Amino acid sequence: MKSAFYSSSLHRFSRMLLLVCGFLVLSGCRTDQALDVQDLFTLKTVTLPVLTTPRATRTHTPSMTPRASATATITPTETATPIPIHSPTPYFVDIASFGQAAEDKLEIIADITVPDGSVFKPGEMFVKSWRIKNSGNAIWNKQYRLAAAYSNPFESPQMTQAIFIQPTDLLDFAISTWNPRQHNVGQKATVDLVIPLQAPQQAGNYLVEFFLINAENEIVQPRFWVQFSVELLPEFATQTAAAMEQLTTTPTPSGETDRISVSAGTLTPQPYDWTGTWLIRDPNFTDELYPIQAWLTQTDNQLRGFFYDSNDEPVLIEGALTSAGRIFKGKFAQPWQNRATPVEWRMLLNHDQFYSVTQSGKLEFGSVCGGRNGMGFPDHCSMPTGD
Repeated sequence: MKSAFYSSSLHRFSRMLLLVCGFLVLSGCRTDQALDVQDLFTLKTVTLPVLTTPRATRTHTPSMTPRASATATITPTETATPIPIHSPTPYFVDIASFGQAAEDKLEIIADITVPDGSVFKPGEMFVKSWRIKNSGNAIWNKQYRLAAAYSNPFESPQMTQAIFIQPTDLLDFAISTWNPRQHNVGQKATVDLVIPLQAPQQAGNYLVEFFLINAENEIVQPRFWVQFSVELLPEFATQTAAAMEQLTTTPTPSGETDRISVSAGTLTPQPYDWTGTWLIRDPNFTDELYPIQAWLTQTDNQLRGFFYDSNDEPVLIEGALTSAGRIFKGKFAQPWQNRATPVEWRMLLNHDQFYSVTQSGKLEFGSVCGGRNGMGFPDHCSMPTGD
């Protein structure tokens, strides 16, 4: 029985030894080494080999949390659409296309202004007046027109509304010098037929024939005319001589042109000159920018001019210039009126635009503004306030 006990104990010890050796084999032990019983009860540390490449680790990288930024709220604003400004297109009047009136006739009484042979300076303003009598069977009214016949050396339109006024010998290119207008001229009545004109810029002798055109587009016979001369001013003669010399002089070889040096402080500003044809705003229109043409002439510090309003009636401009010619203070009105509209116009530094300065010092809708040489109305030209 004792031997059976030892046999059973030895069997259990062998199984335990096999388990321990199996563990030690997994731990790197060698089965050929002598077994130390103490090893069964001693904790041995197993060191794993170091990897040549470290294992990638997931490192939490803090991301920037966007802050709630205050975004500017853009309020839509009304964009001002530029108003197209179109210059009035002049048209040619073919006098041969008009028939002749049979019963509508006139009689020339006298030349009141500008007798034949009158002499003007280039661009000078004047008024031509004929005293005529209605010798036909028709009544002249506002539908009658005055047309330059075969040539028009003037910048103003070739055909305009015929202006009849009560006869006067004191007529001048000035407001309130024309007698009251006659809208209807009866048979046998005598009136003055008047028209504002501007002498051409080019010197020479001129003969311009005119015809009265009735409401039926017929010529009222006979014709009448204005004959005058434009003198050659010394400055124009100098410019002409210089131009002729330039045309006849051998051109300077390239690279040998003389240079013009301007020393500091010696550059003088270009003087302001209002002479020319302007595109201005018709003051009769208060709801839109209605463009019309105006003709101005500057003589020293005086400015004269005229335009035809939207009713095709002449309006005179007159006044004086200050601030080296940049500011115009004057008035405009139909020449047969006793009251005129005072104005102050200021030319821009580009010398080709002007705008009105009102009594309040602010831009007001309805004020006149203008441009020339291809320039439109300036930004200072007031616009409607809108609803």
